[in-house]
Amino acid sequence: MNKTEIENKVYNDIVSRKHEAEHNADIRYYKALQNEEFANIDKEIRSAIIEKAKTEFDGKSSTEIDDKIKTLKNKRAKILKSMNMTLEDIRPQYSCKLCNDTGFVGNSRCSCFQNAVTKALFANSNLSSKMNRTFKDFNCDIYDDKSFAEKLLKLGENILKDGGKYRVPIIILQGDVGVGKTFFLECLSNELLNNNVAVIFMPAFELSQKLLEWHLGTFEEKNLMQQMFIDCDVLVIDDLGTEPIYQNVSVEYLQNIIDLRIMKNKLTIISTNLKTDAFANRYGDRLNSRIYMSDSALKLEINNRDLRKASNKNK
Repeated sequence: MNKTEIENKVYNDIVSRKHEAEHNADIRYYKALQNEEFANIDKEIRSAIIEKAKTEFDGKSSTEIDDKIKTLKNKRAKILKSMNMTLEDIRPQYSCKLCNDTGFVGNSRCSCFQNAVTKALFANSNLSSKMNRTFKDFNCDIYDDKSFAEKLLKLGENILKDGGKYRVPIIILQGDVGVGKTFFLECLSNELLNNNVAVIFMPAFELSQKLLEWHLGTFEEKNLMQQMFIDCDVLVIDDLGTEPIYQNVSVEYLQNIIDLRIMKNKLTIISTNLKTDAFANRYGDRLNSRIYMSDSALKLEINNRDLRKASNKNK
């Protein structure tokens, strides 16, 4: 799902909670009305409130009516207590006291709405809970080429600033094992998610299994796959080239995903250990030209020592 679809789902969930709270309150209120004494007092209170409004509209004092309403409400509370109920029981119990489950405070989104959207985006992202690093954890000093690392970080910040978009729809990070490709993608994905951009983070091995499910799935399952890979705002494919290749599935479906995302101008970021020739041999000329040779793609080659080994030496 993309951001708009997730926001709509969250809003619908909030509104459903509102309706459920009001429905349950109506049931409890109807139960209380079965008590004749409560029903009479409740009717008197409503009449007194109308009388108060008319009196104030005429510019007259409503002090006596206010006292009457207060007395009636106290009686109503005692009657409810005799039924093991309180006034709160016959009022909607909204889950959010700030917005009463409307999702908005005035013209602004309520914090419950924003928190629910962020939570839904992370749940939808396929990003492991352990993969929680952001740009604050990105240290340019540990790279052999610090200026390149700074440019890489700047690239990520520009993508973040533009809400998950870039001047080209494909970015490919090529480099040996351990040079920091996955780390950068993890940082960028978390930053985007924290800014309510719908990201799908897909390791290549898992991607291969998902594409096979897509191929063999039911109509409903195929629609879910469509939402996952094509409709999301940013698709991140990590470590492409390490996954098993299924004949008539892997390359064909990946090509389809890339083509459709280019048509929709949605950003796809891919990391791989494969050089251009090795990539072409594995995935064919068509996909290679789309990803490596096209004007629609930005290729970045990370030449660096194995950062994991360097980190262990420094411990």
